[in-house]
Amino acid sequence: MLVGELAQQLAAAGARLAAAGLVRGSEGNLSARIDGERILVTPTGGVTGRLRGADLVEVAVDGERVPARASSEVHLHLMIYRSRAEVGAVVHAHPPQVLRLAGSGRVPDRSWLDGDERVFGRVLEVPRLEEGSRALARAAAAALAEAVACVLHGHGAVTVGPDVGTALERMLLLERAAARAVGR
Repeated sequence: MLVGELAQQLAAAGARLAAAGLVRGSEGNLSARIDGERILVTPTGGVTGRLRGADLVEVAVDGERVPARASSEVHLHLMIYRSRAEVGAVVHAHPPQVLRLAGSGRVPDRSWLDGDERVFGRVLEVPRLEEGSRALARAAAAALAEAVACVLHGHGAVTVGPDVGTALERMLLLERAAARAVGR
């Protein structure tokens, strides 16, 4: 896939997350694998719902030289890509119902999805850790070694997929599952 097309997919996914209320302003970040050595990631401080393809930052998966413009959570993305070669996209959002549910000590359960449970397995939890820290990146990558969705306590959720569309769909479904649980 061409880099420009991948960048447009990420920008569209950011707009969809914002329209669904899962990010506000510069909350959240997205990335996609260009190839085995590079990813595109959202910029630090960029408004997630109004990204343009040209805003995205190319970063080497080895993480040796990370451009200053890259998201403050770039290491979370990089550690996930390094641990799972099949992951093609990562979505980190701040879905309000997921956060509300996590605040009560629970995480979404796939059985709450009425037939959409095939989209992701169990949802794992990551304890509250400093945002943007390597500790948070390591913990999220470890959780996502066994799952395609995890909740970062006090800091949102992360979903992965083979492509941008799948990672985005998983985030939207995660929020829908949480909304059903909160409404119970």
